[in-house]
Amino acid sequence: MDDFKDLSGVTLNKIRSFGIKSKSVIKSFKRSCRLLEAFLEENNLSFSQENAEQWLSESAILKKSNRSQRNLYLSHRRAILLLLEMSNNQLDEWKVYPIKTAQRPATEHYLGLLEQYKHYLISEKMSESTITFSLRVVSMFFCYLESANIVHISDLIPKNVSDFWGNDALSGRKPTGLQAYAYKLKKFFIFLEEKGILSQENLYLSIPKIFAKQVKIVTTISKNAEKELISNGKLITPLGKRDQAIILLALRLGVRRSDIVGLKFTDINWKNETITFTQQKTKVPVILPLLTDVGNALMDYILNSRVNTDSEEIFLRGYAPYKALKPSSASKVPIKYLSDFSSDDCPEKGLHILRRTVASRLFENNISSSIISASLGHLNPDSADVYISTDSQKMRKCALSLSGIECTREELV
Repeated sequence: MDDFKDLSGVTLNKIRSFGIKSKSVIKSFKRSCRLLEAFLEENNLSFSQENAEQWLSESAILKKSNRSQRNLYLSHRRAILLLLEMSNNQLDEWKVYPIKTAQRPATEHYLGLLEQYKHYLISEKMSESTITFSLRVVSMFFCYLESANIVHISDLIPKNVSDFWGNDALSGRKPTGLQAYAYKLKKFFIFLEEKGILSQENLYLSIPKIFAKQVKIVTTISKNAEKELISNGKLITPLGKRDQAIILLALRLGVRRSDIVGLKFTDINWKNETITFTQQKTKVPVILPLLTDVGNALMDYILNSRVNTDSEEIFLRGYAPYKALKPSSASKVPIKYLSDFSSDDCPEKGLHILRRTVASRLFENNISSSIISASLGHLNPDSADVYISTDSQKMRKCALSLSGIECTREELV
């Protein structure tokens, strides 16, 4: 066990050399090493990839459990990967170890088309997220073709395109998600046709246009939960000050997570009390008022908690290296504060429920849907109409009377 103790100690020092100072990260790594060491000692095993994976497989049940247990599983997995890289002299940086790998076709022809389409999307100045999603959809389509023994795009017929939507890879996806997939695949077919790669014209017409409509109940947090959230004592810590500014941007102004993490110092006009930026999702520019509590929270974080770096973005990660916060990380910010509320007060725990809440509050104050759509940066002015259902008082006025269809009761003789 001395060899493993030495390896875990050297790996820990390497982690710290990357500037990782988070107590929870260090504590999690030590805990995983301690449990793994006990497993190896109990079974008289040495550290190896096979033995480490055997120990991790016994913890696999955690992967399907609640959030805290899943996080424990992920910390065990990260520790193993760090130890393995260190033992192979490959641990050069602190990085993410994704569980899922993107689905990729095996055929060289399809891989070449993917690369060609990627360069095209880049030349069209598409956002990174749009490019990633588009390539994922096309990759799934190519993998489906390979499973049907179609290894060249010239062999494609309309039936292959229409049959794609019934394959197992798309089962369980929501209609809105399928519609997004259809749109991306249609764009790809148009690209192939314009470049002369696809001989058949208008093959994209084989893609369904209409999917079953799904009506979603809009959820918001209660007013009591809203008050307790912004007065949470955890928000006074250095990291809490950052979280408070993020929460208020979503809760008071309805800013999306991608725009929150992309917010720069130059976007804030302190003198005119405005926030101006171009939305990542819609590319629509918006000008929002810098409300007092939002401005104070931003100022408090910037002056008293934010690490001094060269980053143009305001919001940084809470651990070294101090880079701009990612959208996925921003989504998790409210969870540690909203998880204390019941499902009645807070049906969902993510960041987007705060955006829906501000839209609901605006409706309650008789603000027109067109103004709400403009402030939220919607492309379609009618997009905000979905929030009408959150105003129960006004919805009651829309209820139809039962006059004329009274129920009667008859008894059998």
